[in-house]
Amino acid sequence: MSDALSESLDHFFADTGSDPYWTESSWFSWSIPGKDICGLIWMHFRPNMNCLCGGVAMWDPSGQHVWDFPFFDFQTMRLLPEGRFGVDYDKYDFITPWSLAVKMVEPLQTYRIAYDRAGFKLDLEFNALAPPNVMHKPSLEQLKSAFRTHFEQPGRIHGHIELNGVRHAVDTFSIRDGGHGPRFMETSPQGGYSWSTADARTGWHILAPNSELRVAKVIGGYILRDGQMSSITQGTRRVVERAGPRPEVVEVRATDELGRELHAIGRAQAPAEFMLFPERGQWWTLFRWDYDGFIGATGEDQEYYGIHEFRKWHRAGPEEWAKR
Repeated sequence: MSDALSESLDHFFADTGSDPYWTESSWFSWSIPGKDICGLIWMHFRPNMNCLCGGVAMWDPSGQHVWDFPFFDFQTMRLLPEGRFGVDYDKYDFITPWSLAVKMVEPLQTYRIAYDRAGFKLDLEFNALAPPNVMHKPSLEQLKSAFRTHFEQPGRIHGHIELNGVRHAVDTFSIRDGGHGPRFMETSPQGGYSWSTADARTGWHILAPNSELRVAKVIGGYILRDGQMSSITQGTRRVVERAGPRPEVVEVRATDELGRELHAIGRAQAPAEFMLFPERGQWWTLFRWDYDGFIGATGEDQEYYGIHEFRKWHRAGPEEWAKR
């Protein structure tokens, strides 16, 4: 793993310019598939606004909205951590006033995450299974309102969470992502995002904008097979079945730079519907995926919208839902 790659992905980008919407983001997935539990840790730094968004969430089939989640704490428009940005703290070396803390143990490999607030405790460690896949293929037009650089990295996450005194062990496959660049959320396109990891040598990830289409074109991602990761060159994400407006069964087809083909079918396990940002709405669902001879492999599917499109889609009704 090169020092240059670590510098570009594991640390704040040195030149943020003056754009107030310059963003440094990072996300870790965690879940307990055997208990139908899914969760996230997400950080969203905006240094030119001197603010930070971020937090943790945990959901299960008991409720798909944040007010029904077992736990949800996503803070918005909070001041950056004390000290000098990128000097006294870094992208994976910080602690917030509301107890969310991340510490890089080994570059591009191992990260520890902690949280303790409002009856919820989290103590997890993420260990990478393969190098990060940096998405070089999307056009500047496609990513100009999202990120200048974006990557995904499969891993395994273990440790525990505790809610109101009840402790749950966590030991499952995971993924992390990160990116930097100007990101004006209101103009970000709607789309789909899916991933799965079946074992330490097998998995995949796709990003497919234009989820208003029945079959959306994949613009980035990877296939991990036999321990070898390769970027996706083409593919599709298709919602086969919906539960109302929400994706219930999803099909992914893709081809990577090595000519390897992927065909995956996923089924919803624990859905959630929420707005991490006021101008964005999405479904974020723990999924079971079948591919490469594996049945029920761990993963997720996300379908995200601008808030105006999200509202229109909710109000469209069963006849329109059945068409897409």
